[in-house]
Amino acid sequence: MFFAIALLAPNALACPGSETASNEANPTMASAAAADPTHCAKDGALIGGCCSYSTNLMAQRVHADGAETTVTASLQKMDDMLASKVAAPWKAGEYRVIANAVMETVDTTGTLSLTGKALEVDGVKYFLVTGATKSST
Repeated sequence: MFFAIALLAPNALACPGSETASNEANPTMASAAAADPTHCAKDGALIGGCCSYSTNLMAQRVHADGAETTVTASLQKMDDMLASKVAAPWKAGEYRVIANAVMETVDTTGTLSLTGKALEVDGVKYFLVTGATKSST
């Protein structure tokens, strides 16, 4: 069945990339506690030219297989696109932070205490944020 769908509609399985990401932030964003960390961010500015489908899959993989981690750092904006096409627009220490629904709700300025899961895949250390607070340090 899957094979037939792939043959008849090859574009249905193609990466939608940033075309499906909204170009505006959602004005009624839920709090970080209510946001699902396994869902890719919808904000086009966070996704950029990356693939929202790949980002969503990586978020789910890190959530399932990653180790619980806490990082206190200032987020460094990263403009380079990863070979995986996963949207990870920030660096926190040694980790690339995945653009997920939680990160859409976070004020990324200043020093943050980030909780979540980390997983290294193909030499990239991904960090999936499940919660964030401003750090006093």
